[in-house]
Amino acid sequence: MEHPVAPEHGRHAAKRSCRAGGVDDIVGLLDRRAAVRAALEVLRAEGDVAWVAEPGEAMSQDLTIAQLSGDRTGLLRGLTVSRGLGLTGKVHGTGTPAWVDDYFGSAEITHTFDRLIDLEGVQRLLAVPVRREGRLLGVLAVGARSAGTFGGRAAERAEAVADEVALAVAVAEQARLAREVAVHEERSRIAADLHDSVGALLFAIGSGVAGLSETLGADPELAARLERLQQQAGEASAALRDSLRTLRASPAALELSVDLQADCSAFRDRTGVAAELVVLDDPPALPPSRTQVVLAAVREALLNVEKHAAASAVVVTVAARAGGGLVVAVTDDGAGLPAGHTPGIGLTTTTDAVRRLGGSLRVASDPSGGTTWRLELPC
Repeated sequence: MEHPVAPEHGRHAAKRSCRAGGVDDIVGLLDRRAAVRAALEVLRAEGDVAWVAEPGEAMSQDLTIAQLSGDRTGLLRGLTVSRGLGLTGKVHGTGTPAWVDDYFGSAEITHTFDRLIDLEGVQRLLAVPVRREGRLLGVLAVGARSAGTFGGRAAERAEAVADEVALAVAVAEQARLAREVAVHEERSRIAADLHDSVGALLFAIGSGVAGLSETLGADPELAARLERLQQQAGEASAALRDSLRTLRASPAALELSVDLQADCSAFRDRTGVAAELVVLDDPPALPPSRTQVVLAAVREALLNVEKHAAASAVVVTVAARAGGGLVVAVTDDGAGLPAGHTPGIGLTTTTDAVRRLGGSLRVASDPSGGTTWRLELPC
């Protein structure tokens, strides 16, 4: 049987009770995983095993059980839970707490995970959403291996834990951002120092070598050596400029570039097709949710190139969007789109996700061959 949640005033009383029981300690943790781990230990007071299921990729409707406490088999770790399936998936879909006192006899949930729950020895289960400012951060669940009932008070206490987890995650995120800002400021200072010292020195070396070439006459061997020195100074200056651009990049923009480079490398290793990332300028920092949409979209574009394009080379280009935002293009030299091309499920899903964020996604073929996939996303 599934039960509703008790009135709001009862929840406040439960929250005060939980605070007395050590839930406040969760907020003091500045590490997200540590905060969740502490919450699971508190939640186990209501049962025997507790877990948190967190959203995966930005366009996915699934949760993944990321951390557990008190499990016996290890089979639940990393389990993917689709929206609506089981009690955890149901709470993910409804956004409201729920519990079942007879898990296997309940008609209110799907029984997709009965085998795993049975192996864990769980007889009843309670799940609550973890939300912060309207955003779902995950679902907390606690299971008991004995017969009995959870009741409204247990649900209220679990909600109180979920509220503290949401606050702790927000505090941890702010602490992480503060650390990133401090690192970014230090990197920018180092970049400025290198520009003023090493950059100026390389420029002086290049100019001096050029002056020597004009002064020392027409000795061909000496001229060749000076030309080589001038070329090396130019290459060092170009490498320094690339390094300075990386040092000045915001942590979020740098992370995006690193992830895209990893995707290009994985594509190249998987297919043998040349794949290169070109960052035209420092891309703007995006919130994590938007970054995940961009990464998932680029991976879908590369997958389509792998399956359909018969390309010999791919270039992923990243640039700032005029008026603010990000532009990412995936260009290949393959066969192009066939006549009457109809977008598949992957491209349609990607396009919908980008549009929900106010962006656009277009795919077009060149008459001479090749296809360009272009995503534009505002900040």
